[in-house]
Amino acid sequence: MIVNINRLLIAALLMADLCAAEFIFINNDGPGEGLNDTTPAAPVGGNLGTTLGAQRLAILNYVGEIWGSFLVSDVPIVVNVGFDALGSNVLAGAAAVSEQADFPNAPESNTWYPIALANALAGVDLEPGVGDINITASSNGAFYYGLDSASPGGMANFVDVLLHEVGHGLGFASFINGQTGNLFIGKVDIFSTFILDRQYESSWANLTSAERVASALNDPYLVWDGAFTTAGLPQVLTAQPSSVIGFQLTATLSGPVTQFMPIAEAAFGPSIPNSGLTGELAITSPAAACAAITNSADLAGKIAFIRRGDCNFDDKVYRAQLAGATAVVIANNVDTNVVIIAGGDSNVDEIPVTISIPTVMVSEEDGDLLLAASPGVQLSFAPIVSEYIGAYANQLRLYAPFGFESGSSVSHWTTDASPNLLMEPIINPSLDRQLDMTLTQMKDIGWTVIDIPYPHLTYESWQSLVFEPTDTLIGPDNDLDFDGVSNLEEYFFGNNPKLSDAVNLPVFQFTSGQGDLVFTRSKLTTDLSYVMDKSTTLDSFEPAVEGVDYQILSTVDLSGEDAEKITLRLLSPPPTLFLRLRITASPIG
Repeated sequence: MIVNINRLLIAALLMADLCAAEFIFINNDGPGEGLNDTTPAAPVGGNLGTTLGAQRLAILNYVGEIWGSFLVSDVPIVVNVGFDALGSNVLAGAAAVSEQADFPNAPESNTWYPIALANALAGVDLEPGVGDINITASSNGAFYYGLDSASPGGMANFVDVLLHEVGHGLGFASFINGQTGNLFIGKVDIFSTFILDRQYESSWANLTSAERVASALNDPYLVWDGAFTTAGLPQVLTAQPSSVIGFQLTATLSGPVTQFMPIAEAAFGPSIPNSGLTGELAITSPAAACAAITNSADLAGKIAFIRRGDCNFDDKVYRAQLAGATAVVIANNVDTNVVIIAGGDSNVDEIPVTISIPTVMVSEEDGDLLLAASPGVQLSFAPIVSEYIGAYANQLRLYAPFGFESGSSVSHWTTDASPNLLMEPIINPSLDRQLDMTLTQMKDIGWTVIDIPYPHLTYESWQSLVFEPTDTLIGPDNDLDFDGVSNLEEYFFGNNPKLSDAVNLPVFQFTSGQGDLVFTRSKLTTDLSYVMDKSTTLDSFEPAVEGVDYQILSTVDLSGEDAEKITLRLLSPPPTLFLRLRITASPIG
C-alpha cells in the first residue's frame, strides 16, 4: 500500500457568518415592584429611564447587548429576572434553569451542561417554552443604575451585577455540592471538569466526595485548568516578581512510589522556607507526642511524623522541636481525606514557648500511607512560584476560602486577582466591560466566542504575539523561516514560525499492521479545523469519511503544551492511497 500525505493551506481565513446570541429578558415582577417600579428617577450615567423600573429594564437590554456581542448561539437565551428580598449583603443570585447531558453535539459524554450552552451546542432549543437562566436581584440593594462605571461610593453598579449573574447562568458555576462533595444526580458538570486541585494534582471529576469537600477549602491550590484562560492570563493579570505562594508535598514511598499529598500549614510557627524543604521522615515515640519524646536520636535532623489527638498541636510540635526535628508533619485522625489547619495557644504545660520549626497537616489517609512506608520515606516541600497576582503556578485561582461559603466558594475567581475580575464574589468598581477572563472561561467550557482580545485564540492575535514589527512575510500564506511550512500551518500545528523544523507535522506509521496518521495540533486554534481528503490517482480528491475511511483512534492532551496529539487509523485502505490533511476555517454560526 502506498500512502502519500499532503497538507493543503487554505488561501484565506473566511469565517462563516457568526450568529450572535440573542438575549430575551422575561419580567417576573408584579405591578409596581422591581422592574415595574414607578418611583420617579432622574436619568443618570447614560441611562435615560425616568422611573426605577425603566432604568432597570434599560440595564437588562444593555447587559444583553454586551453578552450577545461576544457569544454565538442559534437559539435565543431566555433570562427570567425579578426583584425580591435577599439576605444581608447579597446583591443578586442566578442559576441555570436546568441542565442537559448527552444531547446532540455534546462535546463530553455523561457530563452536565447548563441549558443555554447545551442549546447553543445542539443548535436547537432542547427545552422549548422554558427559560434558560433565573436571576433574582435584591429589592433593597443599593444599586447605581447608570450605564457607565461611575458608581458612587457605597453603591453597586447594577450593570456589573447583571453581567456577573448572567455569567453564572451561562456556565460559570459548579453543580457539585461543595458541602457534601456529591455530584449532581450522579454526573460531573462541565465547569467542574476544569477545577484542578494542585495538591491532589487531580480534576474534581476524579476526586472522591470527601476529597472535594477538602479541596473546596484549599486556597491557593484550587485553580482553573482551562487552556484558553491560561493562555489569556498574562494579558489580563498584573505581573509581579516571581513569588512563592505555596508548597507542594511530594513523598517518596517504598518502591519507590512518588505520592503528592495535600497539606495545610499550621497557624503557628514559621512557614516553610521559600527555598523549600526536604528530609527523611521519622515517627515520634509516643506517637501523639503528648509526653516527652523518647526517641530523640531518631528525630534529630529529620521531619517528625506525629498523630493528631490527646493534646494541643503546638504542644506536639514543641516536643519534636526539643528532640531536634527540622519540621513536623501531623496526620489527621478523623475524616479520612480531610486536611485542616492546625492551631495552638503558644503554651506548653502553661508555660509560653516559641515554635521555631514549620508544621503541616496531612489527611488521615495520607498519614496512613506515610506510616506504612516508614522508615525510609523522603519528603520534599517544593515551592510553587507565581508570576501573576491571583494565579498559582500561572493558572488562575478559584475562590476557596477556609470556611465554605455557600453560593460563593469554588464558583468564582479568587479575590486576590489584580486587576479585579468580573466573576469574583464581590462586585468591584470599574470592572472591564469586555468581560475579562469570563470570556476565556466560557470558551473553555464550550461556548463559541466571536471575539476575544487575548493571544493564541485567532491567527491575527497569534501573529501579533509571535512576530516583531520589523518582520516581513507574516501573512498566513508566507513562510518566514523557509522550512516549507506556511505561517498558518505553524499556527495550526503549534510550531515556531521562526524556527525551521518539522515538529508536530503529520507522519504516517504502521502499528501492529495498522496504518496510522499522527499529528499534533494546538488546542488554541479555534478559528481553524481540519478535514481529511483521499485520492487513488492524485487527479482529484474527495472527502474521506470518518467511520468509513478512517477513525479517530485517540486524542491525547499534551500536558503543559496547550496541544493535543491526534491519531487517525485507516480503515480498509486500497492498495494505493493519497491522503490530504486540509486546514479549514472552523464551521461556526
